[in-house]
Amino acid sequence: MNIDWKYAEKVADLSVFDEIGEMMEIDFPEELKELILAANASMPSPNKFTVGGKERVLGEILAFTHDEEEDSEDVFSTIEDLELNNIIPFAVDPFGNYIGYSVTDGKVVFYDHECDEMESTGKSLSEFINSLY
Repeated sequence: MNIDWKYAEKVADLSVFDEIGEMMEIDFPEELKELILAANASMPSPNKFTVGGKERVLGEILAFTHDEEEDSEDVFSTIEDLELNNIIPFAVDPFGNYIGYSVTDGKVVFYDHECDEMESTGKSLSEFINSLY
């Protein structure tokens, strides 16, 4: 699948990946790093996916930056707000729910913030991105 990453921004400081790793006490996954380098703070097209039999929307990739002047939601404030163990949030839907990467099993998860429930897509990051429709 060929994804058009609209409005992608260059990651200004590559140490952001090490900083997140230290903050979460994990090794930042290389495949997620590659996605962020290509799609930081962008909006994908196509952008729909299915989890738990429901159609969902990947609204935008989080901004991997500390710049509070950004229009995009940033990963650092999201990590602090959610406090999810071994889950790196990397995207948000239009309703404030998060899409994350499980460091434990390498699968993409969907986190519903209103219900405080997480559901695995059962897909690796590349499978997830390739399944967008």
